[in-house]
Amino acid sequence: MSKDVEQISSACTCGDLATGGAGTGGTGGRVSNNRAHYFKGVTLGSLGFCTRWAVDAHGIGPEWIEVVEIDLHLRSPHSRLHGMRIAHISDLHYSRTVSGAYLHRCVERINMLDVDVVVMTGDYITYDIRGKYREKVIALLGNIESRFGAYACLGNHDYGARLSGRRRGNLLRRLIRGMEASGITVLRNESTVLDIDGHPLWFVGLGDLNVGDFQPEKAFAEVPTDQVTIALIHNPRGVEHLGEFAANAVVSGHTHGRKSKFSVSLPWTNEERRFHSGLYEFEGKKLYVNRGLGRVGRTRMKIRPEITIFTLR
Repeated sequence: MSKDVEQISSACTCGDLATGGAGTGGTGGRVSNNRAHYFKGVTLGSLGFCTRWAVDAHGIGPEWIEVVEIDLHLRSPHSRLHGMRIAHISDLHYSRTVSGAYLHRCVERINMLDVDVVVMTGDYITYDIRGKYREKVIALLGNIESRFGAYACLGNHDYGARLSGRRRGNLLRRLIRGMEASGITVLRNESTVLDIDGHPLWFVGLGDLNVGDFQPEKAFAEVPTDQVTIALIHNPRGVEHLGEFAANAVVSGHTHGRKSKFSVSLPWTNEERRFHSGLYEFEGKKLYVNRGLGRVGRTRMKIRPEITIFTLR
């Protein structure tokens, strides 16, 4: 890791049994049932399949998903922002390998956490040639609850991987329009300000770096330099292009917690990722890399899906 990057904390807790206090109480049958479901969720998830067994329906028993609590110190002069809770999710990958029942339980868990804002950093679907999963994820995201709304950027898969031409553009527009109709503010190289009792909080959403839609000059054009700003990007390497822009914190996904990036074509290479999961300090900005909720059908041992809760300080 280069000297200008400091990993403040790692959010990767490698596969320990997550238990809540009430989840281990009650009758032996309840404990046995919870643990059986937990091990189903872990086993299938590690093989690349996300099922409803990964999330305890009541949020009190053992489960594969992890809720990660992070104090985000932004040194804001606006006291009303202190203590705000922001949920961050990424990489849902609604598909044949990531079930609707699982994602619905994830949304229910977010709603149970009673947050002020929800932010999402892309890859809502995987390979969706006909648009079926776009329609499903739009309906799913419409169930998210928070006091001050939900804000989203796009990931590389959302642009229409394996599609080209007019169909690719049409499906992307359908996804954006559908998310917005469901109450999600989609920021594609755009910014918006949330007014909390006269205290501004800016959100900036960037297009995806890998597909060539990353335009920080456009996205930050109207953002004041003296107000609290949180940038949403999919690929964490995008932070390397934000040095001159006023972002106090940058939240991202994309990596699924993997420390290395393997090439899929010859010659095969194994490149260590600069940012893989957790909280980093990079050139004066806080960067958080979320491990994601979904999978893309590949084996991932000891990497749990994640809902992040930031508390602004």
